[in-house]
Amino acid sequence: MADWVDRLLTEQTMAPRTIAQYAAGLRYWDTWHRLRYGMPLPLAAAPPVAVSSDTVMEFIDDHLALAVGGRLRMRMALAIFDGLREAGYNARVDCVAPATSDWRLQVLQIAHRVLNLRFDRELVRRRKSEIYAAWEAERAALGIPMALPMSANNTVKALLGACNDNREGTMDVALIIFLCRLTSTQVAKLRFSQLTPGTVVQEGEELDAVELTIRDPIGQLQTSQPKIRFVGDEATLIKAWGALREDELIQGGEDWFFARKARRNTSTELNHTWIARRIRLLAQRAGVADASGRSRVSPQWLRKAYEREWLEHSGLVKAARAAKVGTRSILRMTRRPEA
Repeated sequence: MADWVDRLLTEQTMAPRTIAQYAAGLRYWDTWHRLRYGMPLPLAAAPPVAVSSDTVMEFIDDHLALAVGGRLRMRMALAIFDGLREAGYNARVDCVAPATSDWRLQVLQIAHRVLNLRFDRELVRRRKSEIYAAWEAERAALGIPMALPMSANNTVKALLGACNDNREGTMDVALIIFLCRLTSTQVAKLRFSQLTPGTVVQEGEELDAVELTIRDPIGQLQTSQPKIRFVGDEATLIKAWGALREDELIQGGEDWFFARKARRNTSTELNHTWIARRIRLLAQRAGVADASGRSRVSPQWLRKAYEREWLEHSGLVKAARAAKVGTRSILRMTRRPEA
């Protein structure tokens, strides 16, 4: 029923495994669309037609979490849920995790880009925080702790705790802090000249501070906040690495802020591949990866998770202030009553 998926992905220069994952995501969309509307996904038409914003909204609504009978389930109609399960989807769970819905929305966006079709990215950006907030609120309603082991904050703490007390570990600490704000490529190209160390006074206490202005912002958070100020412990840790690195700089050489320790016939510059491997190693050392080293923790995950939590926090704070209640109350207010 979804030969159009194969035609769409045939000419894409991606790894076979990536193509298979995208194909599975698009077939899920097609199956859901047929069950909900009784017709194939508009992308399957000849020529392909963009999926409407209303359809994307309803897909998100159908996949939001809801606590029912002591368990989490999705808010979609039972006939759609059963149809998806019969088609081989969501076989082991009654409610997919937010990351799964997030990924499926990304797959749809990529398909539109490949087909040169308009896609409402702003809609997805606005609703993404709701997907995660609903998940946390419904879990809280069931008595499940909201602080998940793989939250950005807990993961960063675990990674920092896995760093050694030597040169390598000092660099790892600074690397992790910057990866929460920058892409691995931005981190690899970071120079001393971009950083302004100093101090600030907060509540009568003088704290370390490091300022960075991002030259080519990527994503909503960087675009809205191109100037970053690290204050307190983060700034102190960055300065600790900077002091070590500054002693290594060769007069007239490149002033890269990050560099590996020089070895015979090897480059000391970092690149995104090396950084990804380093984070995987630290994840394994911190116990947030399995024995084979598999983990969803990556440089991109750190930045996206930080950005997501920032979006959730800022949105909840604004709503709470407007309603003159706490953020916990806002989460409860956004819950839909059980059917």
